[in-house]
Amino acid sequence: MSHLTATDCIALGQRLDLMKQQTLDELRREDPVHAAITERDGREVADHADEAEAERADDVRFAEFDIDRERLADIERAQQRMAEGRYGTCAACGDAIARERLQAQPTAARCSACQEAAEKALRHGTPR
Repeated sequence: MSHLTATDCIALGQRLDLMKQQTLDELRREDPVHAAITERDGREVADHADEAEAERADDVRFAEFDIDRERLADIERAQQRMAEGRYGTCAACGDAIARERLQAQPTAARCSACQEAAEKALRHGTPR
């Protein structure tokens, strides 16, 4: 974190707090299990097309819920790194993560080069 100023750390910490609150609010609104049950209560599925559409809507809700849960986990990991003094240091190579990258993506755990290499490895089926 030595490349980040105290002002940077405060601003990024506040941004992570705001992101966390927004994600928690979304998770509370989305609750896919409750939404699926509530939506189907009191109405009959008229045909297979209606049933397929209801299942598709449930799938979308569950996918959105999973994305938000993962976003929340990323935020909490970034907050943990900040608390431990490791925030802003690449988890892969140990170099500093550029301030601009952290401002654009406060949850970044890797520098741009290592993130690009990890994404390339995933695309080619060799997780890094």
